[in-house]
Amino acid sequence: MAALRILGRVTSINMRKVQWTADLIGIEYETELWGAPHRDPKAPEYLALNPNGLVPVIIGGGFLPWERT
Repeated sequence: MAALRILGRVTSINMRKVQWTADLIGIEYETELWGAPHRDPKAPEYLALNPNGLVPVIIGGGFLPWERT
């Protein structure tokens, strides 16, 4: 099982930054596709993780960071 779950779309530069960082420091992760054309980040289950509906969301170790606007 991976240490992190990263939710977002592959075309997001912010998603890629999180993946690159995890790769550089050797943290295993799973990617879950959210965002057009996959899954709507405005869906209630995603908004429960990030009320702004932005990608990425990082889930790991009981910590759930998201950007506050």
